[in-house]
Amino acid sequence: MNRTIKTVVFWVVIGVSALLLFQVVHSTPTKEQVPEISYSQFMSEAEAGNIASVNIAGNRIQGQYREGKGSFRLTGPSNPGVFLDTLRDKGAEIWFKDPPGDALPLQLLGTWAPLILLGGLWFFMIRQMRRRGAISRGGEPPGASSGLR
Repeated sequence: MNRTIKTVVFWVVIGVSALLLFQVVHSTPTKEQVPEISYSQFMSEAEAGNIASVNIAGNRIQGQYREGKGSFRLTGPSNPGVFLDTLRDKGAEIWFKDPPGDALPLQLLGTWAPLILLGGLWFFMIRQMRRRGAISRGGEPPGASSGLR
């Protein structure tokens, strides 16, 4: 590969690394956090008729209070039958959704990819600096005698 192509590839990698790092740093959610309540408080609010709607995804429950008093979230029992009758009797709107899939591999990729890329870039830069240092001192670049150029 000629020197110009190596330089262009190097700067493209630097640019992509900077963009990925920017995305990781600014990936914090900006929307307001929904307060988490206890199951006891949820049942008290349901029995009082203060809950307008709920979204149930597995054992995760998110809902809205009546009269625009805000929203809530909680982790409920795996069997929603224990509170569905109460919600239905008090006129709450009930939605069931698929539980979110396990996105752990994607989260790890998004978190670790920029760090691995920066580590690889650092390794590449150190290797290039050592190679240039050996050439400027009049020696052969590492691996030149074994044909690994």
